[in-house]
Amino acid sequence: MTLLTHPDESTRRLLPPVEPRRRWRDASLAAAAVWAVLTVAHVGVQMLAWLPRRDGGSTPATTQLLLSLNQWDTGHYLRIAESGYQADPASPAFFPLYPVLIRVTDAILPGGALVAALLVANAAVFGALTMLYRLTHHEFGTEVAQRATWYLAAFPTGFFLFIGYNESLFILLLTGALYAGRRGHWWLAGTLGALSSATRLFGVLLMAPLAVEYVRQIGWRPRRVRPDLLSLALVPMGAAAYSLYCLVVLDDPLAFSNAQDHWGRRYTFPGAAWVSAVQHAGGGLLSTDTLGAALDAGTVVVVAVLLILCVAGPARFRRDQMYLLVHGVLTLALLTSTELWFRPMMSSSRYVLEVLAIFMVLARLGARQMIDRAVLIIGAALHAAFLTIFVAGTFFIA
Repeated sequence: MTLLTHPDESTRRLLPPVEPRRRWRDASLAAAAVWAVLTVAHVGVQMLAWLPRRDGGSTPATTQLLLSLNQWDTGHYLRIAESGYQADPASPAFFPLYPVLIRVTDAILPGGALVAALLVANAAVFGALTMLYRLTHHEFGTEVAQRATWYLAAFPTGFFLFIGYNESLFILLLTGALYAGRRGHWWLAGTLGALSSATRLFGVLLMAPLAVEYVRQIGWRPRRVRPDLLSLALVPMGAAAYSLYCLVVLDDPLAFSNAQDHWGRRYTFPGAAWVSAVQHAGGGLLSTDTLGAALDAGTVVVVAVLLILCVAGPARFRRDQMYLLVHGVLTLALLTSTELWFRPMMSSSRYVLEVLAIFMVLARLGARQMIDRAVLIIGAALHAAFLTIFVAGTFFIA
């Protein structure tokens, strides 16, 4: 029996229709379970990582634990939320929706900007897990959806979804847009796409998978253009609105792009950044740069293999599910064509969290218990190790 004839998939069309509210309830309960388990695990790892470094001073332990999460990009988002974009010439590289939500939350609830950032991120990761469950359930059924949510959260860099980064917000909007488009709700898909491109520039990539799915559903009839085709044009509007803001406030409509010069970021043809990362990994065996470059390059290889398995092998997707593969391939192509002078492909190990297809194909393969256990155990072990390194403030994963 192949994975394509898994009983959960082949029989679900024969069962009585499930009430929509129950479907969302099931998705929410599954997401809540994953969120609760990972949150408890994160607190435990943070406490163990903090113990050898406690300063014995007057700062409460809880405050020190929270401050240990204020690393790298989190600081930029907090400064933008508190002081705007004028305070730091590098800050326009960080898109505005997440800092805006931090500022709004901070104005409503006590605790400061860092607490607000963690609240926004954790609310978003709950929503992202719920939406991933719904999208995967729609494509492959209940069991695959359950595994996919666990695999995303337990991914070695999955802790970025729970801390003061914008990853969880972006994945929530990305998954919501794809799910809305898959269900034929095109104006909602376009609106969520616009919000995603106001969170990260990669949100613009949504135009391609949504267009593929639109043509599959509607067909291409140039003489009979439907009004909802215009919904696809909404996707880049978030980035366009931010560009307009940069023009008005910073006198530079491309300030978000020019700010990348502070990190020496440059663009090349797809694959070149991966080659540079491999070459960069040839330094000192246990140096931070070598390990980081090896992590970035190795993660890309794993993702590429999983994307191949989406079209070849027992877990391959159906033709009508190719919109997921289109998004994954475009994301990977952009990752491998963007590099920094001091470490090519830095942060790629967390950006691949956005490639939803890899978690779905892994979840299909996970129908075999041995694969399921291997994915969870290896993923959770690396997850804990990387979180410990991150909390320590080592510039190995950021």
